[in-house]
Amino acid sequence: MSSQAAQSRPPTGPLVRSAKAVPRLVPSPHPPPPHPAPAPERAKPPVRAQAERGAEEADVALQLAIGREGIGLELARPARVGCLLVTELTATLPGLRFPIDVSGGVPRFRHRRGALTRIVVELGARALERWAAPRLRGVVGTRTPEVWVGPRRDGATICIASPAPVEGVEELSGRRGLPVLAFDVHLMTEEADLVLVVAGARGTGLPAPASALAIACVEALVGRAAERRGAVFTFRRAADSLARALLPEAGARVPDAGDARWAPAAATPGASDAWVLVAQTGALAAPPTEEALRAREAATLLRDADDALVAGDLDGARAQAVEALEHAPRHPEIVRRILDVDARAGGRAEAALAMLVELRGGGEENARFGTTPGELLAETGDTEAALASLERAGQTEEAPALAARAYEIAADLARDPLDAGVWLDRAISRTPRTVSARWARVGRRLELGRLEDALADVEHLEAMGRGNRARYAVWLRAGRAWDAAGLSARAGALYERALRYAPEEPEALAGLGAALVKDGAARERARGVAVLTRACEIADARRAPSSRLLLDLGRAFAGALEDLPAAIARVSAIPVEAPEAAEARGLEGRWRARLGDLAGAALAFARLRDLAASIPAPQTPAEHRRCEAIATMLAEAADMERTRMHDPLGAQRHLGAALRLRPQDPELRSAYREVGALIAGRGTEPPEMDRRADTDFPESEEASATHHRPITDRPSSALAGQALPKLDLSLASEEDTEGAARVEDLTRRLQGNPADDAVADELLGLLESLGRGHELLALVSARLEDATPDRRASLAPRARAALERMAAAAVAAGNPLDASLFRDAISALRLAD
Repeated sequence: MSSQAAQSRPPTGPLVRSAKAVPRLVPSPHPPPPHPAPAPERAKPPVRAQAERGAEEADVALQLAIGREGIGLELARPARVGCLLVTELTATLPGLRFPIDVSGGVPRFRHRRGALTRIVVELGARALERWAAPRLRGVVGTRTPEVWVGPRRDGATICIASPAPVEGVEELSGRRGLPVLAFDVHLMTEEADLVLVVAGARGTGLPAPASALAIACVEALVGRAAERRGAVFTFRRAADSLARALLPEAGARVPDAGDARWAPAAATPGASDAWVLVAQTGALAAPPTEEALRAREAATLLRDADDALVAGDLDGARAQAVEALEHAPRHPEIVRRILDVDARAGGRAEAALAMLVELRGGGEENARFGTTPGELLAETGDTEAALASLERAGQTEEAPALAARAYEIAADLARDPLDAGVWLDRAISRTPRTVSARWARVGRRLELGRLEDALADVEHLEAMGRGNRARYAVWLRAGRAWDAAGLSARAGALYERALRYAPEEPEALAGLGAALVKDGAARERARGVAVLTRACEIADARRAPSSRLLLDLGRAFAGALEDLPAAIARVSAIPVEAPEAAEARGLEGRWRARLGDLAGAALAFARLRDLAASIPAPQTPAEHRRCEAIATMLAEAADMERTRMHDPLGAQRHLGAALRLRPQDPELRSAYREVGALIAGRGTEPPEMDRRADTDFPESEEASATHHRPITDRPSSALAGQALPKLDLSLASEEDTEGAARVEDLTRRLQGNPADDAVADELLGLLESLGRGHELLALVSARLEDATPDRRASLAPRARAALERMAAAAVAAGNPLDASLFRDAISALRLAD
């Protein structure tokens, strides 16, 4: 809009506003009535062209303001600066006296430097959310976050949540959820300056301490417009900065803003959800709120600690915070900084909880720490107290995403699916669009048999999806969830709904085919095999990973068509580096044994045993199920070695590998004892097993001569002096009940926090004292594999010493096989060093 075309308005203050280029010697007491202005030009000319054409073509439009006090310039319409909306800006032009010719309009006076008399700025919460989201990408998570702003007088609560794709991510809910950060911002005015104070940072699943991330978020938003010292951001001469951002764009000189002071800020929560800031000449400084004063004082005490946190020096930040706590004991904000570091370090849960108890004893019951206390209590194993703390956090938390995450963590801790469902209902009531809680509730409802309710959640997720690809992924995951719950017959319909959005996707085709094979009639099973074959062909044509498809197709050939050779051919094509390689080798061995190919079965089972040795400790329900299936196959391999190939040593090796995956399985432990007794000559093979081996599984003479090695054919000296081989050195005696319970507790805590080196060290010592050698070896191998160089340097000597003591104890107990196993591990440690 040009200055000549700007609309005239009735007087609203000491100046009469006019944009008419009409010669006038004195201001008219009654300006003409307003009339419609021409439509503004929508296209934005280049910056250089704006400078050449002047204010008439600029985005920022000015108009003359004429009154008793003189002539001035003001905004003709609101203008934006970032996320701020400047609704008023008035600058008087001193030195001009009436009568004066104003026929030239704005161009006649814009070269003069005026004095800023008033500026009004509006900041909307929803506009701030939209503006901030793309600028915070990469601070909390890799994707553009979801930003929520809760306005209040002189401040706001801000929540930043890393969003989940609508199709979800495996193990997304609970303590493994995506990061959520919440913090408070307090606004203070100091003469011509505006001050932002960051406080109350809290969150869960964060890649860095919450306080450091909160400061980084504000810094990413304000950029160079503010100076940062610790958690305090100062906008120097903010009114002058706004005038400099607006008036030169309209071709006018920047006015003098030296006398402009910020009046008290006013928040208007409700329909507008906006703050209004006013700076004008002679305004009184705004008195800060009590919360803002406390936050400013805490930021002053923690300035050095916050600078260290932002720099990534966690130890230095903690030391600075502890020093500040000596000067201000039981200060909640200082305790928060210490918890930020301790909660991430691991092994400090007890000390952190003691600090929180002391803080609450000092009268700070209402200090908000988010989900951190509940997560620390869960780490110590106090589930009931953790649930109570998480419930309190969900009820008192302002940020909806963080409150919902508190309820999700509680649902993850709940043992009863019905209780977990109640927690998830609360989470979804706070944030109805949360993906992780929806998928978690789908799983819990399937456990309870509430299939229609689970389907309703999936349909809700489908409605949230954008595009066919996302909706396809929703139904694909739903089909897998129904499959995992043992509802293959119903899963087929879900895979068909997925194929509605992507008809040629091999994963959905494979799911449909597997569902038809499992629970269909004879004709449907044949159709299922055909669908699986089609899925494999599509995957091969796209050069996509097809190991899972080959595994399903092999099972289909073996089960539906009873074609074991074709099934073996499919699973044997799965490469050793595929995640399904262990299951494939186990199924291959099982099917070869059923065909009587004991040589091939023994080779497949041996490869299974080698792959099982590299499987890490299970952390999720899916991993637990996989380990159980592999342990079952290893038990089958041991039975084949013992009954059909008469090789108890081979059976013992398979059982040892199975016990590594399921160390507390009583059947595996009993079988291990029996095989050990057989090797030691203290037991006899039941004759019916030999007869069954000869009658049930006939085989060729060549295979029999090669692989049937009766124990009676071995030299007796080979067995002399051998005692009972065991998974751990205490199998022959009753384990200490308290020690076993402590092992289970430490194992559970280590699974919840694998980075907790203190718990790992305690578990190592306890396993050694109980004589549970193989579990000790498995734990040592896992810890050393993932250890940092410094941690490895401290752990390796202790591990070698423990293994040497276990080897010596095995020799003394007459267990040369265990002793040899421990010595091999010691040699491997030395080679690695």
